[in-house]
Amino acid sequence: MTSRTLTLVLATFGCVYAWVGGSIEQPGVPGIALAAEELIVEGLPKDPKAYRAQVDQILKKVDGLIEKMKGNEKALPVVLDLQQTRDNVLREIYKVENKPDGSKWGAQEMRESVDAMLKLLKDQYDKAVGMAG
Repeated sequence: MTSRTLTLVLATFGCVYAWVGGSIEQPGVPGIALAAEELIVEGLPKDPKAYRAQVDQILKKVDGLIEKMKGNEKALPVVLDLQQTRDNVLREIYKVENKPDGSKWGAQEMRESVDAMLKLLKDQYDKAVGMAG
């Protein structure tokens, strides 16, 4: 098994494990799952369908954190920010895959708009992880 294959197998296992509700603890930081700690929004694929798949994975992580933080009154403003930005991404991601008729923006501008929202979402996510831990 090559190192690349091993890396893909381990990454897949980690994603599946986190998806079914497990957590991978980071040494020295109790209570914060490694899978929830990192939201990677840079270097996403150029292909619109692959890009959409990656964005969907990012949004699943965000939804998981939102669910975890529900009921925490101190975190309510952060949760609302996450929800609003997530909803904005969902509205705009469609435009990256399917340029709507009459759209004034080209594919590149639409992609840049979603990328900017993803960066904002990452900042909000990082702040929320700090509050959840």
